[in-house]
Amino acid sequence: MLVTREAIDAEIERLGRIPRPANGRRCSVIVHPASRTANSFTPGTQVALSVLLPGERTAPFKTNANLLEICIGGSGRVTVDGSFDTALHDVWTVPSMRGHVHENNGSTPWVRLTYSNGPLLELLGVLFEEEGVAVLERERPHDGLSQEHRRKYAWENAPDIQLTQAGARLRGYEYLTDISVVPNPALHWPWKEVWPHLSHEAGDGKRRIWLLYHPGTERRNGTTGTYFATIGGCPAGTPLYTGAHGHRHTSASINYHISGHGHSVVDGVRVDWKAGDLLLSAPGWSEHAHYHGEEGWRVLTVQDHPLHIAMGSLLWQEKYDGPILALGSEEGQKGYTAPRTQGD
Repeated sequence: MLVTREAIDAEIERLGRIPRPANGRRCSVIVHPASRTANSFTPGTQVALSVLLPGERTAPFKTNANLLEICIGGSGRVTVDGSFDTALHDVWTVPSMRGHVHENNGSTPWVRLTYSNGPLLELLGVLFEEEGVAVLERERPHDGLSQEHRRKYAWENAPDIQLTQAGARLRGYEYLTDISVVPNPALHWPWKEVWPHLSHEAGDGKRRIWLLYHPGTERRNGTTGTYFATIGGCPAGTPLYTGAHGHRHTSASINYHISGHGHSVVDGVRVDWKAGDLLLSAPGWSEHAHYHGEEGWRVLTVQDHPLHIAMGSLLWQEKYDGPILALGSEEGQKGYTAPRTQGD
């Protein structure tokens, strides 16, 4: 599915004309016609387009979905775990259950895309959303239990019994309700800091794909617990890919094209794209290959790769006739440097 820059620009203009909603959230959800919920772009991912006019701010909001955002126009401030200012092509995260506010402190409309695992939570019947100033409070309500009782029934003091030499264990209920915490702060990847690491001249030896990594995702190698975001592409003068085949994986892939033009072939179907277009570039387990034009390209790719690692369901086939690997569960792809720089 391709959503053109022209369609996105028209919706930005429409959102900017409507009266300001009470909660300040001028937002449209981009929905695939085959969506299994009312709000999804892929079965597990929502992509929303939001516009804030100069001086506007949203009401505080939180959800148990994890959010990944990119600025595609203007600039603004995000308040979550503190505050940070964003500019064009910056990427940032809003972790699950963090109250947050968006504010346009610039002079032009602030436009952003938000990727969310809300549709998956909707299918499970557990999507939680809350709005209002109270969601910014981080202090926990008192549970009425004494400190002694709370220490006694914490995971650190719960039973943990090995049953077999192979590793099967019995653990107390506290391990389910008092899980050890991995810090998961909101993180911000400013484009001005990412830019120097990208390849700018053909043959400069710089990498063509960079993962925007959040340490809180650990071995899942994500930007959020559900998604990875990569900045990819190549500069003008890079030799064009001429091969007939691509690769495939069970994670679904969404491309937002920052610059350049070209086409993709997805399960044998050609889709032409240009800067500003949004493309469902790889439905799960669909073979796909990308062919950039002479001036190169830049692209933000978002995949539900970390979710599949957590579920043990991430299958990856790098070469059309190569092995199918269960990444994270067995030894992974070795010796691979960049997307299809070789003719095969």
